[in-house]
Amino acid sequence: MQMTESTSVLARGTVLDGKYEIVGLLGVGGMGEVYKARHIHLDAFRSVKTMRAALLADETYRQRFLREAQLATQIHHPNVAVMHDFSILPDGTSYMVAEFIDGTTVRQWQLENGRLPLALATEIAMQVLAGLDHVHRRGLLHRDVSADNIMLAFDHDDHLLVKIIDLGVAKDVKSKAEITQDVIMGNPKYMSPEQLGELPEGEELDGRTDLYSLGVVLFEMVTGVPPFSARTPNGYIVKHLTQPPPSFDEANPELDFPLGLEPVVLRALEKDRAKRYPSARVFAEALAPFVSHMPTTFSRTEGTLAKANEPTEDLRRAEVAWAAALAADTYNAFRDYRTKYPHDHADEAERAIEERLAFDTASAMDTEAAWSDYLERWGHDRHAVAANERLGAAKIREETAYSVALAAKNAGAWAAFLEEFPDSSLSAHAEDHLRETQAFDQARKGDRAKLEEFLRAYPEGILAKDAKQRLSVLDAGDDARMWEAAKGAGTSEALHAYLKAKPDGASAAEARRAIARLAIADGDFNAAFETGTVAAWDEWFERYPDSPRHDEARRHRQEAVEFDMATQIDTKVMWRAFLKAWPQGRHRIEASVKLA
Repeated sequence: MQMTESTSVLARGTVLDGKYEIVGLLGVGGMGEVYKARHIHLDAFRSVKTMRAALLADETYRQRFLREAQLATQIHHPNVAVMHDFSILPDGTSYMVAEFIDGTTVRQWQLENGRLPLALATEIAMQVLAGLDHVHRRGLLHRDVSADNIMLAFDHDDHLLVKIIDLGVAKDVKSKAEITQDVIMGNPKYMSPEQLGELPEGEELDGRTDLYSLGVVLFEMVTGVPPFSARTPNGYIVKHLTQPPPSFDEANPELDFPLGLEPVVLRALEKDRAKRYPSARVFAEALAPFVSHMPTTFSRTEGTLAKANEPTEDLRRAEVAWAAALAADTYNAFRDYRTKYPHDHADEAERAIEERLAFDTASAMDTEAAWSDYLERWGHDRHAVAANERLGAAKIREETAYSVALAAKNAGAWAAFLEEFPDSSLSAHAEDHLRETQAFDQARKGDRAKLEEFLRAYPEGILAKDAKQRLSVLDAGDDARMWEAAKGAGTSEALHAYLKAKPDGASAAEARRAIARLAIADGDFNAAFETGTVAAWDEWFERYPDSPRHDEARRHRQEAVEFDMATQIDTKVMWRAFLKAWPQGRHRIEASVKLA
């Protein structure tokens, strides 16, 4: 291996580790050099970046370099330059081997062509965000996102392919180790406030530092000028820490920008990282409405991008109007756009109109079936999250109404449920219960034969217990049988029926004592009802484990549970749902006050 002593530049023809032959020098930076190299065995070009030995003198940083280089080799994404290999040479110099990209950097493109057209700038940013999302999700930060580290190339189909390069200063977010204080990792022109030291004690850098750096790049691509200008690194540091970025009009007053684009870019440049986008994916979602779908070509000229065709004024107006329609997000806005610009975004506008109409229709019906139908067709569209939330609320409303009807156990309650939720997934069960309650109403008006016929038809029905209880009363032909039936029923009604039929019967005194005991239980029941809390009902259940009023008590306890839930969430939607479920409930007055 041949190296010049003064510059530490690897000579042409040098072979590293027996496989990487140096072809030529691509660039020199403060941390080392970048070379074009040929993999001898694969006959493929690579990019080799060396890092000066002084940077690895510290053992802690050396171990961190090895760990993070290992992580970098595991990053595989079309928008991130592949890191193939890394090693440390005998003289202490380290090097990393990445894919060689035949293209140009954003910085080079700007120097040759000036400001990037909006269509190209937003497309570049979206691809960079896709790459950063992948890097961040695998526990790394780039820490040096800049116009020099974003390359523009072409894929095999001649489509624009953006590559993030130079993962050499990437940081493992799980690592607490820091580099030596006299080494700044990154370009001060693009560094975030927290990367420059504006970070509370105990907190660590995260992916939002890369989003800030990309915000600087995007601002410059869109306006043609950087958000901050300085002659020295210290000048950039001061401005990043203390000076807000200029508005688009201040940066370039001669340009017109789509409505809403400026706040999207400026959010990425917030000094307080808590106010920035929480992730690359959220940043991309905010930028997506401004990605142009107009016919724009990115052609080759000797391996570099030619200047993209600038949109006409009519196309520019159409793009501004489309961004406004997306921001308004209403049926009328999309319909008006299609009427005014029938040839621009035609397919998208037609789809947006259809989707918005479907969403509005589901909103008007607001049932589980309506939202399920919407999601079956539009489950991956922009309103899918809201639709899923509305579907969940509709399910709760329907299930609550079903529970109310189940507790009421009468035909009127089931008819009301079916009238309100005719297409519910519970409708089939509700129809069965409606037929059963109607049959029971007829059976209880007849004799024993009618009740037996009902039980044969509905042996496991919701009213089977009631029918059996009525049969027990009919079966009591004498004092002993009537007493056993009344005692078995265990209710005040059954005991009073026995006493009415046999006021002087052998078990009359015992019946009166049982009624007295039930009266005490009823008094405690009423006290629990007045208290109206889950704890009060739990205490009642513990005291009266065999009470026949358990079903009724369970309903009151369920009301208390749902009242507590509504109190915690405390929204009008929740209070309306509560009152709909419990219109005559113990807490209806408090709920009405909350809803007022």
